[in-house]
Amino acid sequence: MSEDTWVGVRERVLRFAEHPGAGKIFGARGHGFRLGPVMSEEQVRALEADLGVSLPAQYRSFLLRVGAGGAGPDYGLMTPAMGDGGWQWLGIGLAFPAQSTTAEFAGRPFVAEALQNELAAVETQEPTPDAFATDEEFSRAHAAWDARYEELYDAQEAGAVFLSEQGCGYASLLVMTGPHRGAIWEDLRPMDRGIEPTGHDFAYWYRRWLERTERQLETWQGEDDAVLRTP
Repeated sequence: MSEDTWVGVRERVLRFAEHPGAGKIFGARGHGFRLGPVMSEEQVRALEADLGVSLPAQYRSFLLRVGAGGAGPDYGLMTPAMGDGGWQWLGIGLAFPAQSTTAEFAGRPFVAEALQNELAAVETQEPTPDAFATDEEFSRAHAAWDARYEELYDAQEAGAVFLSEQGCGYASLLVMTGPHRGAIWEDLRPMDRGIEPTGHDFAYWYRRWLERTERQLETWQGEDDAVLRTP
């Protein structure tokens, strides 16, 4: 990772809040272009101790140099914070947070990809009433099937952090363990898909949002200036 990846990024993000068109940016109502304080090296190491693995390098550097959470893609970034049960990612300062994630859960093996085929197989095995002699037998069988399906469905989330809420139940996740460590995946389960890769790492994902926001605000500013100059 380049040493200058995050140089000036915090200042660029915070300046957005001063722009008259800031409220037009998607997700701005969720984070208001506010960033939390940066974390100390001591705090990051304590978080990693709970996580059981080191943080992905790009994200670790972001926490130390840009902020712990707040302004970012969609409705903003969740913040790692110490609570009664240990470190977890919370929606501090966000109007529309993603679901919280404990460090212990995020440190488990990331197996979402492997579970896709298993979930698909389980779906084909859903019990039907005509296969059972009584309603009671069907109810028991279906309850067992449903419990197994829910177990696999939830297990897809392990090894990753729900980092940003996209809206309507969709979310962006940062993978913490395994070969996909440091990559951004998306939770597309509301459209009956799975947790799927975006093909981007954390730095690309965040900087793409930053640069797109700058372009949008420059375009709107130019349009407003043109209107003011029109006789």
